[in-house]
Amino acid sequence: MATVTLSMEAAIKLILSFSGGNDADLSAIEKKCEFVFSNITENIRPTILNAIIAQLTGKAFEAIRYREFTEWSELKNHFRIIFSTKHSVNFLQKALSSIRQEKNEKIQDFAGRIEKIYHELTYALTIGKNATESKIIAQTIQGQALNVFINPTYNDIKKENTGQVKFCKYCRKTNHDIKDCKKIIFNENKKKQEGGYTPSNETNRTAENSCCAHYFISYDIALFMKISYILENAEIEEENEFENIDVCGSVENNRINVDEIISDHGENQGLNVSEVMNENIILDFKDPGTWPEKITNSQRTHIVKMRINYSEKLDLTRSERDGRSINVSWFFKNLVNGNRCRRTWLDYSKSKNALFCVPCKLFLNLTEKNVSKLALDGFINWKKVSERIPEHENSNIHKKNFCTWKMLEMSIGEGKGGIDKELQDSIKLEENHWRLVLKAIIDIIMHLAMEGSAFRGADELVSSIGKSNDSGKFLNLVKLVSNYNEPLRIHLERHKKGGITYFSHEIQNEFLEIIANKVRSTILSQIKSATYYSILFDCTPDISHEEQMSQVIRYVVVNENGCEIVESFLGFIQVFEKTGESITEDILRSLSKDGIDLANCRGQSYDNGANMAGKWKGVQARISAINELARFIPCTAHSLNLVGLHAAKCSPELEKFFGIIQKLFNFFSSSTQRWDMLKKHLKFSLKGYSTTRWSAKYRAVKSLYLQLAQVIHTCNVLKNGNLCEEATVELNSLLKGITNFNFLCMLTIWNKILMAIDKVNVILQKQNISIDVATNHIKGLLKFIEKFREEGIDEALIESKQKATNLSIEPVFPSIRSRKKKKMPGELADDDISTISEESNFKILMKNVCDRISNGLKERFDSIDEAAQDFSFLDGKFLFTLPTIQLKKHAMDFCIKYEKDIDKIEFILELDSFTQHVFQLENKLIDARSDEILSFILKNGLQDAYPNIYTAYQIFLTLPVTSASCERSFSKLKIIKSYLRSTTKQRRLNNLSIISIEHEIAKTINYDDIINEFASKKARKVVF
Repeated sequence: MATVTLSMEAAIKLILSFSGGNDADLSAIEKKCEFVFSNITENIRPTILNAIIAQLTGKAFEAIRYREFTEWSELKNHFRIIFSTKHSVNFLQKALSSIRQEKNEKIQDFAGRIEKIYHELTYALTIGKNATESKIIAQTIQGQALNVFINPTYNDIKKENTGQVKFCKYCRKTNHDIKDCKKIIFNENKKKQEGGYTPSNETNRTAENSCCAHYFISYDIALFMKISYILENAEIEEENEFENIDVCGSVENNRINVDEIISDHGENQGLNVSEVMNENIILDFKDPGTWPEKITNSQRTHIVKMRINYSEKLDLTRSERDGRSINVSWFFKNLVNGNRCRRTWLDYSKSKNALFCVPCKLFLNLTEKNVSKLALDGFINWKKVSERIPEHENSNIHKKNFCTWKMLEMSIGEGKGGIDKELQDSIKLEENHWRLVLKAIIDIIMHLAMEGSAFRGADELVSSIGKSNDSGKFLNLVKLVSNYNEPLRIHLERHKKGGITYFSHEIQNEFLEIIANKVRSTILSQIKSATYYSILFDCTPDISHEEQMSQVIRYVVVNENGCEIVESFLGFIQVFEKTGESITEDILRSLSKDGIDLANCRGQSYDNGANMAGKWKGVQARISAINELARFIPCTAHSLNLVGLHAAKCSPELEKFFGIIQKLFNFFSSSTQRWDMLKKHLKFSLKGYSTTRWSAKYRAVKSLYLQLAQVIHTCNVLKNGNLCEEATVELNSLLKGITNFNFLCMLTIWNKILMAIDKVNVILQKQNISIDVATNHIKGLLKFIEKFREEGIDEALIESKQKATNLSIEPVFPSIRSRKKKKMPGELADDDISTISEESNFKILMKNVCDRISNGLKERFDSIDEAAQDFSFLDGKFLFTLPTIQLKKHAMDFCIKYEKDIDKIEFILELDSFTQHVFQLENKLIDARSDEILSFILKNGLQDAYPNIYTAYQIFLTLPVTSASCERSFSKLKIIKSYLRSTTKQRRLNNLSIISIEHEIAKTINYDDIINEFASKKARKVVF
């Protein structure tokens, strides 16, 4: 017959579901699976095996729940052991009850047969049970197996050696019977003296338990062999009683029942079947009122384990009794030194509306006298709580129970909490392995995210790692790290198709989400602890033509160095409409989503666009209408850029000057040969300029100013070379423009002006700059421009003449023929001819430029100057030198504006004390800036003595200077969402951006916290 090869789909359709059952059910699924496995290819066998396991339900699923199978034969043999009639529970029970030693059978062989049945029966009865239940069942079956082994053997010995060997089953010694046992007689007399003893009860118990044996049984045949050796020598030695397990009744009439086993065992161990079987369901570890009066060992272990590191905010809203409610202060103890410590042992029960002592409830002993209500059914007399709690916590029994509680916590934390040690060690090893694997994966994800690099490639198959060049950076780094990381290497080696890898892009997104959320929550907690903040927003289109708005929050963080001004990035918001109303709604929605209260906003900064800075309908106006204390300060860097941009456009001659610089750059950069020629003669290349980045114009002017002679020489070399006609014409035009004395003078003057503007621009873009520092630099720039107008232009002309002489350029302004107007009929006089020289005209032009810059600085920086004036009295020079009357006047004006934040009377009193006493502590504060004074207050713990001054400085430092942090986030946006990654979704974009921009916070995240959160969100095959 020809062999039929089944496809994966056809094979899966043939697989039957199996829930356990009799031999017929087991035979049906065996035949189907045997047919499937005999007609499929080798590569799909693991997949088909997983499909069979997926079809299991009921008892069949419970039988394989905690096992792993790699072959069909293993699974088949396992099912035959469990569900075959030959090995059913009933069959094994009967076999254990009826087994007898055969004639001429050695006692060691007989012990081996009992051991085999014992193992099979224990295995069948413990399927799906937890560790505690399995241990109880195993101990009971061991006792019954030993009873079967001892009774027939001893009877045979007795028959063969009548009158020679006697055996007492009470003390387990030879040479006497139980009736003549001195030990039992001694114990009976002792109990008579103590009371509560009846001979009939003891006699009945002795008669009923005549076949009982008190042995601690191991899981191997060694103990049976030891007993058989003793019996053969007619001696039975007394064993140490590790546990007293009573195996009662006649074996022939006793069927093993799991519930009875656990219930019987509970008499000695304190276990209850319903509580053991459902301990995690009926017990609420959070509420002591739901705990039973008699708590079992397993319940106690479960409660203590769940309460380790557990913390929850108490809900005391319904705690009223007789007009009184629970006071939170009851959960704290006030020490003599003024400190407070938490009463971790005290807990509140919602179900009973009562207070409980957790350790005393867990370890309650009803035999003790005067049991506290806190340990029994809860304390409900709120009037007497303040007396009873100290009385209870100072009692000896409470301290004893508290220590026992903590010791149990420690034992559970060390892996000794009531489960098999070998199993616990195995779980720990596997857990540690997976943790190390996941830590390596998280490290790789964190590295790529902080660098803004791409993750994925065209080929994401695990089997292609290290073989394909298209695996992407993530998988390639996994391969690289596995060379030095043993757990990751093992993980790759034992990976099978369809198994767990944690390398997919979905897993990457999940880890990125967790990391980003932790970074974001850290920032939000800092913002909320700082109370006051300012908002910075700016928009830009990304590579996929979607408008992205960057959200940055400015606030003051208290640290070990005093204080620090921080501007934190929170994410990108996709904007669909660019109107002031729509953007305002987006901003308010984002703040509300992050739980940031707009009422605490004290500043806002955007660019000078009409939709953002509009006086009536702009975003700043709408935000100010909601919160009038949210002072708007236009981005000073953007304003300074606009000042220079408008000054450069005040004359056609100036536009021509900057046009020549840009054309010169374009001429060389458009040809690789010309660019190579230029680099041979220059130390650093020419730069182009940008209309939006004023510092780019300075770099363009500076590079040409410092290397003008080399540029002219390069142009002359190219001119004598083989250029096309079009390039020759363009080069002649450029050479004529840059060898002009007028161009040389403008180059010298603009280099000096732009240098001063650029220095201030760089300072203004610093993240930790304050308003007073920014105002001082702007005022300094204004003074420089005014001074340069009067003196600098003449000095620049002298310098330009010297440079022109060195470059063989005639140091004379080219004369422009004056236009002569035609004389109309009837006109008697000719037009007056201008007598102003070309040099004077040039000076007038440059003075106009300086005037435009000066006026722009005064007009565009009035808002920041006004804010600086309001807080100027907080500067060290004014705070410690102003007369008291003027200082109080400034303070009164300040309190009127910030009456919601500052107490007027207290603020004036604090200022009076601060200027007198604090200045004596540190006289250097007279030259200190506002941030330095605030740091001094925090380092010396003066914020409690001067809270209003502390608040004033905090608000002042919170006010924004620029929105440059938003511009910096746009640089990351272009790296992350590039041309090759233009389809990146908004959620992933935000996660990657916040990890990359706020990488300092991301580095502080604990990887174990990431793994724990990941494990809690996903139910996977690996137990964490």
